Amino acid sequence: MLGKRWMMGIVAVVAVVAVGGIGFSAFTSSAYVNGSGSAGTLGPLYFTHVKDVDGPGESCLSTITTTYNTSDTLNVYASNLAPGAYCNYYEVLHNAGSLGAEVYATLTCDSSYCPGFWYADNFATEGYSGSSAYGPLYIGPGGAISYTGELGLEPTDGNAYQGVTCWFTITITATPGTS
Repeated sequence: MLGKRWMMGIVAVVAVVAVGGIGFSAFTSSAYVNGSGSAGTLGPLYFTHVKDVDGPGESCLSTITTTYNTSDTLNVYASNLAPGAYCNYYEVLHNAGSLGAEVYATLTCDSSYCPGFWYADNFATEGYSGSSAYGPLYIGPGGAISYTGELGLEPTDGNAYQGVTCWFTITITATPGTS
């Protein structure tokens, strides 16, 4: 049989372990962290039409090719322009996404008569002809900007472009951006 000292030692060890276990369980706790993430959306970008302004005898028209994607297309037409005359186009460009967008425009002339015409809008600081890319403008999430454009015939063209029609396509694209 174990001696009294051994028995007291075992009781002491058991007591220390029991008190230590109670102390450990009383002074510990658990915390759980749950998390999730989701990506924002870029676009869709889309135009809404406000108005086209004709001068006397001129024919001005804009049409919107709405893709409801990260890009959208606006087609502008002008015909029966006299040298120095121009058409004005007023649209609103919307960003329906949850992310801000840095918006760029690409201007393409779809006519062999483009060298005599010019196009300017509020993306560019000066008029463009032919094919040009420019920007960016910032549109906040769920925001919109006014888009104004002007298509005209050079004053010095004389009769060189008599009876022709010119049209430009403005394609808007975007990348995620901040103001």
